[in-house]
Amino acid sequence: MSIWRIGTAIMFAASIAGVSHAQPAPMSARIGGVLVGDLTLDTIYLTRDLNGDGDVSDPGETTVFFDDTNASGLAGSTGNIFAIFQSVDRSVYFADGGSDTVYRLRDLNNDRDAQDAGEAAVWFSAANAEGFGLPTPNGIWQGADGAVYILNAGTGSNPSDAIYRTQDLNADGDADDLGEATVWFDLQTLVTDSSAFDLVFIGDVAYFSDTVGPLPDAVYRAEDLDRSGTIDAGEFNVFADESSPFGLQIGTGLVTDGTSLFIGESLASADQPLYRLTDLDGSGAIDDAGEVATVWTESQVPAGFELGSSFGLAIGPDARLALGSAGATTADNVFLLQDLNADGDYLDDGETTVWANGGAGSGDFVDNPRALEFALPKVGDLNGDDLVDGADLGLLLAAWGSSDVLADLNGDGTVDGADLGVLLANWD
Repeated sequence: MSIWRIGTAIMFAASIAGVSHAQPAPMSARIGGVLVGDLTLDTIYLTRDLNGDGDVSDPGETTVFFDDTNASGLAGSTGNIFAIFQSVDRSVYFADGGSDTVYRLRDLNNDRDAQDAGEAAVWFSAANAEGFGLPTPNGIWQGADGAVYILNAGTGSNPSDAIYRTQDLNADGDADDLGEATVWFDLQTLVTDSSAFDLVFIGDVAYFSDTVGPLPDAVYRAEDLDRSGTIDAGEFNVFADESSPFGLQIGTGLVTDGTSLFIGESLASADQPLYRLTDLDGSGAIDDAGEVATVWTESQVPAGFELGSSFGLAIGPDARLALGSAGATTADNVFLLQDLNADGDYLDDGETTVWANGGAGSGDFVDNPRALEFALPKVGDLNGDDLVDGADLGLLLAAWGSSDVLADLNGDGTVDGADLGVLLANWD
């Protein structure tokens, strides 16, 4: 390694260390492509449209971000990739249901993967000192308090439905030690027949989807009103469910733009919909027809392709959505939904395109996508072209003195000379 590259790695590691561990990366900053966890290929891929043609099928546009061949020695870590979440500090957390573990990935050398030694580590596992079960970690979110919240669905042999609040109190890089994890929401006790999936927060309010056994599938709302550190019986409610008079079909793939929730039906059905749910009156529930908008349906899928079972949904800049689909050969896809005419939906011509397509059992990407996440670009790449060059320098100088997330490369809250140094150290 050259002296230049050593300096780059040191400055990049320092930039990560300085970022405040709080909240997800803003939607507007997620211009670095889409992370896709494939359940059949046991790999997290980074997909980037480098030539602007609207897909990731060209050479170099789909690369391995993380898999079992990683140099950190974490074999067997990608058997069932259920959830992916990227924090504002660029850490990528993913939940694996095969190893019953949530991992933390950091691209320390800015080469657009987490395959190098020391870039991957266990964050929270079933071996945690508190003895909390983790058979099906379905959701991850980082709150404004900096804690990482993990939604787990229990099983018959391991009934541990819960949302855990995890934090690294002793700075050893994980949350497995005594006192580092607590049960924030005891779903096993408070939600009858819970089988929870995706987790998001809007401010201090948590929302999660739940296919609650014999009860109508629902989205729940929870808020720790008394700041006790746990959700009590009076601090959660059904936000929306399929018994409402609005004809909702609720499944998995819950995301938020910070104001509204987006969710659809996950299993193959006639003309699967996507909804936008907005609590306009502040009642804490969807209780008016004007709070529900159908923003997309399966009929928008381009000719020659299908929508199969859809568990994965991600949201990025300008509320564009990535929608995963798995099934037969023509149904193994990731679709990109864009509101090109700013009318609040994805129902118009050209607003649904094929981002990636593969074939069931082909061994080629994409084969069985589930977890999706729009990604931050590499450090110093402020315009998302996968290069750090003069264009990025111009953008950094234009943001001087501000708190712009992409330009504030060391995470101290101000774009200044320190950030200029990080950018120059990562120059291509």
